[in-house]
Amino acid sequence: MAEKTDILMEKQLKKMRMKRILKRELGAWGFLLPHFFFFVLFIVIPVVYGFVMSFYRWSLLGTTRFVGLDNYVRIWNDSRFWQSVKNTVLFAIISIPLVMAVSMIFALLLKKKWYGKLWLLVAFVSPTFFSSVGVLTTWRWIFSSAPNGLLNYYLTKLGLLKQPISWFETPARAWACIIGVTVWWIIGFSILLYLGALQRIPPEQYEAAKIDGAGPWAQFIHITLPWMRNVLFFDVVRQVLLAFGLFDQVYFFTAGGPAGSTRTMVYYLYMVGFERQQLGRAAAISWYMFIIIFGFALINLFILTKSIRGAEGE
Repeated sequence: MAEKTDILMEKQLKKMRMKRILKRELGAWGFLLPHFFFFVLFIVIPVVYGFVMSFYRWSLLGTTRFVGLDNYVRIWNDSRFWQSVKNTVLFAIISIPLVMAVSMIFALLLKKKWYGKLWLLVAFVSPTFFSSVGVLTTWRWIFSSAPNGLLNYYLTKLGLLKQPISWFETPARAWACIIGVTVWWIIGFSILLYLGALQRIPPEQYEAAKIDGAGPWAQFIHITLPWMRNVLFFDVVRQVLLAFGLFDQVYFFTAGGPAGSTRTMVYYLYMVGFERQQLGRAAAISWYMFIIIFGFALINLFILTKSIRGAEGE
């Protein structure tokens, strides 16, 4: 009897454990399913559909025809695509260090205690939350080539310009405007990141360095940067993704001009897909973009992982 009782109790305990596990799993899936549904609907299905589309000559008005790898071959041999890749990489090489340097300078200034720094922080962070339409429409008015354009008007009044100029007439001037607006627009989040990282550095580190005779530059190189290493690598990855997704500034300011010198990968995809309605080729361009950005992300991930392991081993 005792053995039968033990067996029955064990079975009941197993049933109770199974019910608890089942309840926990059902609860987890209940929370997960709504998010999973929208993830599949808006991410997985469009990605798969776009991949299939890239193998077709696909137009909104014409007939759809399977062409295999022809879209990928055409894009590979398209000099305009590689020019857009070059322009995007050039923008990334210039803008990323500039954004990080300016953000670091202001984060170091905001770390110090002085009156009114909160208002300066708000001034830097607030543009991050503004819509691109409002921000870029305002900047387009500032850079207007007309005499009443804000920049032309005041520079002419101050005698720095003899007559109004077109700020997007030359590639160098156009890129300077695009990069300048981009830096002003996105440094707010980087400043917050760096400021948070700076405040986590123990003050004893700087005090010990001062006793050893280290100056401000030596402290920055040997204390500040090593402590901020992981935050900096994270911001580099974020900046790379933002740089390769450059579209709004080009669309509002130059439309890829002059002569395609500011045409980026995303803007070229927009031209092929929406202006020429070659959706199959546009889908192929998107997969080339994915490979390029994924490659940069892997490189950054490798460097970040190596950096973290090195920090853990110290």
